Amino acid sequence: MTIGQYLRAIGKVGKTSFSISPSAAIVRIIDSIIQASLPIATTYFAALTTSALVASYNGDTDANQRVFVYIGITVAITIVTLLWGSVNSYISQKTRYVIESAIEDKMLKHFSSLPFPLYDDKDMIDLHDKAKRFSYFFSYIFDTIGSMFTSIIGAIGSVIALAFLNVWLALIVFSAVLPGVIIQIRLARQQAQHWQGNITNRRRRWNLSSMMQESKNMVEMRVYGVINRLIAMQATMRDADEKERLNYELTTVWKQLAADVVEALVELGALIWIVLQIIDRSQPVGQFIYVQQLVSRALSQSSSLARQLGKVDEDLANIVDYQRFMEIAEAPKKETTIDTQPETIAVSHVSFCYPKTNITVLDDVSLAIKKGQHVAIVGENGAGKSTLIKLLMGLYEPTEGKVMLDEQCLRDIAPESWHRFIGLLDQDFISYYFATIKENIMFGDVSKPSNTRDMAEAIDKAEFRDVVEKLNRGMDTYIQRWMANNTDEVSATELSGGQYQRLALARNFYRDSPVVILDEPTSAIDALAEARIFKYLFSSDKTVITISHRLSTVQKADVIFMMKEGKLVEQGSYRELLAQNGEFVRMFESQIK
Repeated sequence: MTIGQYLRAIGKVGKTSFSISPSAAIVRIIDSIIQASLPIATTYFAALTTSALVASYNGDTDANQRVFVYIGITVAITIVTLLWGSVNSYISQKTRYVIESAIEDKMLKHFSSLPFPLYDDKDMIDLHDKAKRFSYFFSYIFDTIGSMFTSIIGAIGSVIALAFLNVWLALIVFSAVLPGVIIQIRLARQQAQHWQGNITNRRRRWNLSSMMQESKNMVEMRVYGVINRLIAMQATMRDADEKERLNYELTTVWKQLAADVVEALVELGALIWIVLQIIDRSQPVGQFIYVQQLVSRALSQSSSLARQLGKVDEDLANIVDYQRFMEIAEAPKKETTIDTQPETIAVSHVSFCYPKTNITVLDDVSLAIKKGQHVAIVGENGAGKSTLIKLLMGLYEPTEGKVMLDEQCLRDIAPESWHRFIGLLDQDFISYYFATIKENIMFGDVSKPSNTRDMAEAIDKAEFRDVVEKLNRGMDTYIQRWMANNTDEVSATELSGGQYQRLALARNFYRDSPVVILDEPTSAIDALAEARIFKYLFSSDKTVITISHRLSTVQKADVIFMMKEGKLVEQGSYRELLAQNGEFVRMFESQIK
């Protein structure tokens, strides 16, 4: 960052902070001035007190009164400093909370409003990671910038105070502090470049560390004996990252040492000069304290500023990424809405390639799903089934062709109005680990008040009743053991894969939407339970769209769509596809026999 970019970055932090909490910015400025000026004032009156004491000792009776006046003023300054410190501590904590909360909410809201295709965009994910890093430390950066102002005012104030005594002394002290500041800025920039270049490796390491600390992964990792290998992989990535960073610091150690030596020599020279002045009776004795304290303070404040610059420079550089992320256009708001469930969902000559690829995932697909119809989409892995579901939900727009809801094109409809009619159970369903069973089910439809009867029905339809009744806390049980209260170990449980899937099904049933989309929803549930669940689904008047590899489920559908390599190759009822003796029969041959 150039000096101009640096100042603009600081300005953006200040502007954002002021817009969130104007009082916080004002108090921080006042705090910087008070923290920087009061110690200088204390030093000044301490020097006067010392000189007055020497004069009193030498028989100057008028000096006695001045001693007590200076002591009184010094004590008053100390009391003001202590009182302000207590008040400022509370204000700082409150300010930090307000700023952190506002930035976090702003980031989450923006992230959740982006166009769906961006969630698969690696460049956007990288940018989001960098922006998150800045947002997490925003309040810290705000505090650090405040501390920087304190150091700047303290250093400049000390130099100015020295100038009243001797201008040349002030200039020499000022010139001594510059090398350390410059070295710290250069080091911080190298570290920022290192961070930017290693973000993929760092994310891989964090994901690996997180995965190894999840209890549900322990069984497979221990059975396969890969734990030591994974620990070694993590250590290799961590060491490579840290070694490069330390190498940057090593190249600047001798420069920093030289700057420290220069500062020490300047301080020593200043003290020798004032001692000679006092011996020569050109200055009173108290000026020794004045010079010693002010030189020491100027150097220490400058060193503090250099450290703060080193800490904050990298984060200020990341404000560019934060701004770039926040400037990503959100998904456009669409005015057209639908108020009733469509009679027909039609896919007309749809082709699709994922953004930034030229691989055709869907190729000229056309089909129609009528209201209340039960359909199954089948095909081998990679046939385009899940992608077709994403287009039906409006998460992506076709590269070519249209998805129609009756006479309206889905691309023109506000997605949230269409999603109100959809209940989704994806193969990568969400388990809200921080929540209870009741809350997990309630998240199926947060627009309606919690309804015990509807929840009971949803649990029964998902065949989850036996699990709930065996728990001491029933619906109020957390679904991860680490959420248990230390004084109430039965307040949490650990569900099996099939039980998690039943819970997700219960959430879907609680939503009670007229259109149900299921993507391998019962892969971890036994075949008999799955048959009973789908018997209910396929006997309802809901529009059911399911992806499944189980023939027992597929054959219950009114219409089966057979996908192969992105194309719709066959469609019809189970009996019709058997009669065709084509791709469907080939895929399910072993199950049919």
